[in-house]
Amino acid sequence: MSTDPKKPTTEEVGSGSEVGAGTHAETSKIWPTTGSASVHIATTAKAAYAYVTDLDKAPNLSPENQKCVFTGDSTKIVEGATFKGTNKAGDYEWSVDCVVVTARLGEKFAFSVPPDWEYATTWTYTFAPDADGKGVTVTESFDSPMLADPDIYPGQIEGRCEQLTSACAITLNNLKIALEA
Repeated sequence: MSTDPKKPTTEEVGSGSEVGAGTHAETSKIWPTTGSASVHIATTAKAAYAYVTDLDKAPNLSPENQKCVFTGDSTKIVEGATFKGTNKAGDYEWSVDCVVVTARLGEKFAFSVPPDWEYATTWTYTFAPDADGKGVTVTESFDSPMLADPDIYPGQIEGRCEQLTSACAITLNNLKIALEA
């Protein structure tokens, strides 16, 4: 049993929590830092990609996102484009700068939050079309090294990875509803 009531031991958490990246590997044995969800949608990969990358539609998908707007000279989703996301989880609200790190139409979209920080979270969407092109499996994933360090993460760290993984599933279900309507 853990001697710190806020941090379970590796044995209490289980082997599935041994995830993480870079220098955070030791700490992330206690606090998971990655998660994902997938959904099959009866649409094309390009249509799913177009919906996911439409910043005006992000609040319709995500349970936390309230608004996304391009910043600087950015006006469309391309690698290097910047935008600001405004989010809310419970009573906690925040806005954060984001940068697009991958933008491959119908294949992959990823952005880093906040840009140029060693603990940045990377959100990734991949689009795997069916052989017949009539459907696509969309996967949303995140890698959030800051979840491994309670001294860095600004909110309650316990359970946050699970909340984000659940939010991925909700986001993708909302995408499926929107595209199959």
